[in-house]
Amino acid sequence: MNLESLHEDRNHGDLMFPLSVYRVEKVNDVFFNYHWHEEIEFIYMTQGSASFHIGSINLELLQGEGVLIPSGQLHACYPSNEEPAYFHAIVFDPQLLCSSAYDVIQRKYMQPWLEQRLILPGIFRSKVNWEQDVLTLLTDIIKQYEETPYGYELKIKADLLAIFALLLPHSEQSSDLPRSSMQASKIERIKPVLQHMHEHYRERLLIPELASIISMSEGHFCRFFKAIVKKTPIGYLNLYRVEKAMKCLENPKILIIDVASEVGFESPSYFIKTFKALKKMTPTAYRQLITARDASFSDIPEEFAK
Repeated sequence: MNLESLHEDRNHGDLMFPLSVYRVEKVNDVFFNYHWHEEIEFIYMTQGSASFHIGSINLELLQGEGVLIPSGQLHACYPSNEEPAYFHAIVFDPQLLCSSAYDVIQRKYMQPWLEQRLILPGIFRSKVNWEQDVLTLLTDIIKQYEETPYGYELKIKADLLAIFALLLPHSEQSSDLPRSSMQASKIERIKPVLQHMHEHYRERLLIPELASIISMSEGHFCRFFKAIVKKTPIGYLNLYRVEKAMKCLENPKILIIDVASEVGFESPSYFIKTFKALKKMTPTAYRQLITARDASFSDIPEEFAK
């Protein structure tokens, strides 16, 4: 599978304990682009805020809040403002919580949830006691993982099971929610289009080509794409190309005109215009910013952010 594909093919933890905790910070004004994986993911907003796109839902997570991203769910995260921000991502294989034998826990709780027949609440904002309890357990998982005291694996698994026990009384049965399965189907359908964009962003991509991937008319495809991703196909493709360009601009030996063609822009002037509209500065100003930062290891000068 191409490294740029939407399916994240990455091992989290190891075979004996398939869980990792990551501190995620902004890189080139993005936390992470659209992707999906089989692992379950909890997010805890440690500082600042961020905008999360999970399936067709957009939400802003503030400091001290959390969110649950189920297995297989398409998701992305972008800064909600220019303030410092980072979060912790707890990513683990669902098998970590499954029983070695098919028992009542597996049959009544884990299997229905993994098969999307059981819908658990996914946003935790400290508005009620059980949400606060979930957030406390998430912070304990982060602490256990970072400090690794003897038995930390056992404590982390106990915390995860405690979280699911807290969520279960507030769950819903998806068999009575046809919209849930319909929305899941839409998410699955858009995945190959985003994957194609990520793999071929350097090439000329046209709406008819993208629409044909999922056998839609151009008009229907554009409406369908925007309803799921919250951006037009061209808007999303330009954003992805600009983020790739930011990485190229860190190399001072690459000319701006070459950066434009490297990431798929046919016109340097359109590249500069798009870059400035999305990042509030020209590619040249961004390169100067990076050069000054690398040279002094100091804070970013305010004049480059204007």
